[in-house]
Amino acid sequence: MPIIEGINKARAYVKKLPRAPQPVIPTREVWLSLWGAFLGLFVTSLMAYLWKCPMLLGPFGASAVLIYGAYKAPLAQPRNVLMGHFLAACIGVTVHYFFGTSYWSIALGVALALVLMTVTYSIHPPAGATAYVAVQTGGLGVGYMYVLNPVILGAFILVLIGVIFNKWGKRDYPTHWW
Repeated sequence: MPIIEGINKARAYVKKLPRAPQPVIPTREVWLSLWGAFLGLFVTSLMAYLWKCPMLLGPFGASAVLIYGAYKAPLAQPRNVLMGHFLAACIGVTVHYFFGTSYWSIALGVALALVLMTVTYSIHPPAGATAYVAVQTGGLGVGYMYVLNPVILGAFILVLIGVIFNKWGKRDYPTHWW
């Protein structure tokens, strides 16, 4: 049973580590986050299914966490979501157009997207994955149309549902528009 003893020692050690001060999250907030994220991703995935379009990008899952869970965070505000995804998609497709897909072009696309989001004050971390996908797939094989559909259309739907749902749930989103 040395494995069990090792696990118990590790658990005891971890329990002694100092915890970050986290406020208690009310149950209502958890439920609102759950249903908001479900609704936003349900609509985008339904459209992807009906239109046979890969609209549900991995970055949208991360954006949903911010919009519906961390809705007060600056990175979750509409400007950051929409501009971040837009800029990252444009950069990603452009890098793919000039350099193709390689390990270094993917890194270049994401790094350039980060710089562009930084200088325009529109950082949205999930948009880094939007640039990654754009470089890796050439904009899902549709080039610059990738910027409009799925990226902008999907991000707009997530933000729109986020605004409606969070207002309905009496939560302060967005805290600012631009």
